[in-house]
Amino acid sequence: MPRPATLTADLITAAALKVGDREGVKAMSMRRIAAELGCDPMSLYRHFPDRQALLDAVADLALADARDPDPGESWEARLVAVLTSIRSAALRHPGIAAHIAGRPPLQRHGRRLAAAIIGALAEAGLPPADVIRATQALIAYLAAALAMSLQAGEPDARWRELRAAIAALPDALPDDALPVTGSDDQFGYGLGLLIAGIRVEAEHGRER
Repeated sequence: MPRPATLTADLITAAALKVGDREGVKAMSMRRIAAELGCDPMSLYRHFPDRQALLDAVADLALADARDPDPGESWEARLVAVLTSIRSAALRHPGIAAHIAGRPPLQRHGRRLAAAIIGALAEAGLPPADVIRATQALIAYLAAALAMSLQAGEPDARWRELRAAIAALPDALPDDALPVTGSDDQFGYGLGLLIAGIRVEAEHGRER
């Protein structure tokens, strides 16, 4: 591939995202990205101090199509919408999804989506300090759920072992209620529990 006339940070980031989409996380090296651009790997360091800085930019770009929630919806619905949209956007980009899970973006799109989360929590009635703590808790849940989605998503041997263990419990819990690890169902149920807890905490705060 011929070297582009002008190498920019945006061009490098977009090329890296495409490489990851096509070849997966193992291809996210400075050497492979440089090869995609037809340039020397050292050229990338004129725009990014290290590989982590480049991956941070790629992670943020991957969230560009994560939609802002409808401002006319309830704060609960907005939280579900934005967190589900972030997870979906990350999973569409397998080369960078693990980086998003381990190091949530703090650049343009990361800040935009964080603002949506914070705004919904403030509307819920939490005091400012609790808005920050609840935001951190939701992002931690999202990161863990995203990491699980990357490792599973389909019934596997471990899931079947867990289902059998549940069936063997003395209280005879319904083993068919066990969601697949990393599935949409598991993520949505857990997120609903967190939001229910936030609602209760906000209501208690108003009563104090």
